[in-house]
Parts: sequence; C-alpha cells; structure tokens
Amino acid sequence: MRRLAFLAAWLAAALAVGPAGAATRLYRSGAVSVPVVAGETARSTIRVPDAGPVSHVVVSLRIDLSRAADVTVRVRAPDGTAVVLSAERGGAGRDFGEGAGACRDGGGLVVFDDRFGTPIARGKAPFRDSAYRPEEPLALLEGTAARGVWALEVDALGAGGAGRILCWSLELSRNVVETRTAQSGRVASTLSYRESAFRYRDARVRIVRAGRRRLDEPLARLGCGGCPTWAPGLDSPGGPIHVRDLDSDGEPEVLVDLFSGGAHCCRYSLVYRYRASRGDYGKSVVWWGNVGYRLVDLNHDGRPELSTYDDRFAYTFTPYVSSLDPVRIWHFGHGRLLDVTRGFPAAVKADARSLLRLYVERRGSTIPEVRGILAAYLADQYSLGRERQGWAVLERAYRRGELGRGVERDGYPAGRAYLGSLREFLRRTGYVRSARATAARQAAAAGRRTPAHRAPARTRTRPR
Repeated sequence: MRRLAFLAAWLAAALAVGPAGAATRLYRSGAVSVPVVAGETARSTIRVPDAGPVSHVVVSLRIDLSRAADVTVRVRAPDGTAVVLSAERGGAGRDFGEGAGACRDGGGLVVFDDRFGTPIARGKAPFRDSAYRPEEPLALLEGTAARGVWALEVDALGAGGAGRILCWSLELSRNVVETRTAQSGRVASTLSYRESAFRYRDARVRIVRAGRRRLDEPLARLGCGGCPTWAPGLDSPGGPIHVRDLDSDGEPEVLVDLFSGGAHCCRYSLVYRYRASRGDYGKSVVWWGNVGYRLVDLNHDGRPELSTYDDRFAYTFTPYVSSLDPVRIWHFGHGRLLDVTRGFPAAVKADARSLLRLYVERRGSTIPEVRGILAAYLADQYSLGRERQGWAVLERAYRRGELGRGVERDGYPAGRAYLGSLREFLRRTGYVRSARATAARQAAAAGRRTPAHRAPARTRTRPR
C-alpha cells in the first residue's frame, strides 16, 4: 500500500458523509418526479431512521421550474418545524440546480448551508451547482428530533412555478455520544465522542482491566490544537481503537488513532501501556505524519508489526503531491518504537518493486517528475543492503536528464545537486549508517569481514 493509497483512503473518508461511527449522515430521496402545479404545494419526503436531537442540517436539491421566482421552497422537520430556503428568489431565470444527471452523481445540485455561500436573496436563477445561505437559518431546526419523516415543500405561487421536484437530500448531524470499543483478553477500552458537521468534541478514552477501571481521561488535541478538523481516526484499518499485545509479554496495549487537523497532516496514535508496579497506564505518543499505519503480523509469529512509510521524505525532494516514502516497519516494546524494517526484506523488496514500476510509468508521462519516487526507491535499496544497484538506477536517470537540469527545479534540488542532497539526507536520517551496520552483520554471519573504509558506488554522486 503506497502513500497514495493511504491518502486516497483518508480523502474518501473525509469527503464521504457519515463515515463509520460518525453521527452526521446523508439521507437521499433518490430520483423522484413530483409535479409542481400552480396554486398548490408539492411535497417530497425522506424518512430518517436515526434517533437523536439535530445539531446541524444541510439541504441539497434539484427542482425543474419554468420560473424560480414563482415558488417558495422550504424544508419541514418531523415535528412540524419548517425553514424557508428560498422565497420567490431568482429573478426571471428558471430551475434550482441543473443537469439531467444531478440526481445520480450529486453534481448540479443547489446546496443550502448556513455556513457557506451567497445569501439566496442575492442569487440569480438558474441557480447553479453552488452553495447558498437560506432565507431562514437552518439552525432553527437544531434540537428537533431527527427520526421521522422530513419533507421538502414547494409552493407554486404563479403559472411560472410549474415544474417537478427531481431529487433532494439531507445532511443531518445528531447530538449523540458515539462510542467505539475494542477488547483483548481481560483488557477492554472505549473511545467516546460527539460529532457535528464533522467536528468532534468531548472525546474520551476509558480502559478496564480485569473488571476494574484503570483509566478514564479526556483526549487533548495535539499538533494543530485549534484545527476544527481534529478527529478520531475513524478511517484507520480496524477503526480508531485497538487492544493488542504489541510486545508479546502477555499484557495488551491500547492504541487510539487520531488526526491532528490541517491540510493533510498529521496522523498520530496514543499508546497506553500497563504499569504493573503502579497499577495504572502510561501513555506514549507516536506521530505517523501524513501516512498512518497498519497493524499486521508480517511474519506470523503472533506479534503484530506497525507497518507504515517514512514521512520524512514528504516535501524534501519534490512538492507534496509528487513525494513518495519508503516502507518502514516498527515493533513497540517497553514504551518505545524499534525500527525493524531490515528484518522484513520481503516487504521492502515489494515496496522497491512498486516504486520502480511507478518510476518507469511516470518518466514517460506528460509530467515526468520522478525525484520523489527515486528518493524512496533508493532508501528501500539501502534497507536491503543493495545501495550499489540503487545508485546505478539514479545515475542512469541523471544521465538521461530525468532529475532536471541545473541545480534546482521548482524550488527543489535538481541534477547532480539532487544526488548530493539525497545522499546527505539518507545519511542524516540513518539509512546509510544502518545499511553499513546491516552489511557488517551479514558479513559477520558469513564469516568474513567487510572493510569499513571501502566507499560504495554512491561516491560517484558527490556534487562537482
């Protein structure tokens, strides 16, 4: 799973309404064809099955009309509370929304949201695929019961109001406590929170061990403390909370996955470890950067590995969108992480092959940016003790001009300067040193010595 897959998974969850465990959900009418007749009120309904007081509402709709200004449109909650979305607005133009496919793909719908957009009073029909602030605030619906039949009502006040309701949807948040739980043996843990419009509050973690509550604390926001997008890691594989024995000592640890907020960074985990001498839990914070991690038993020995990518490569040699990271594998023990990447050569080889294929594809594309790919590929080769082969690939890329001409391109090192910067970066981040240590261990195991002074082929990359 490459960085792009991690990001795609996160983006899908961030954009989807109602990820698992969230109280905000999208309820659709589907494609309908409800006539709007002059002098009458047309009505289309959606049944909401989920209980709880409403804490936020967004309405999206598509109505085909001869003249938008000849209608009043409102949404009505199950308890009868109504909010006017548009009252004879739009001038001489027609329609709310546009396009025959709007009800299938969601594009072309008009969105009514208190937070965003132009006031509907200043809008002009045909209303396009955009957001408007409604005539009356949708906040008037907050506190009403979500469960029941919601209605979209269209009053046709003149002959120009004739048309059809084609589809509409409700994005509803409910003020309820959501919980996620996990258990292993005698240790059980619960993460609870409230969510409204994808903003989270009142997050709390509890741990019960052998029937006794050993921890109960609120979760402070780390990193971007004021970011509204701070959230539990609901899209994490297996959910945002795990109870696993990470160090095979018979005592499960508790992991809580979180997202600090910001454009795309950062993901982090709180790891709670039982301290028998004190009868409580100590806490460690592990930062994953942009990429997250997976809990997976790679060698099937019963001890899970934490498989991720080295986020230090992001932005280092290319803009973020072109940055790639080498695979990194960790063990957790005694309250800290231990890098065991080189103990899993099959995973590293698979990652290197994936990067090499991507490099070949990208260099022949219309945007042949390969510096980020090759940096991650070379790091993998160092982890495998194959840095000579890795540098050979980069030298060929340099001779073909794939690393850019001159010393800089788009604000990042290019050409021979890129090679020098990459070599120094790998040394600074431990890849060069660790590779030498690996080679020494391999040589010792084979009963021979490797001259420490012998410089590998990478010396050819020194800047001229």
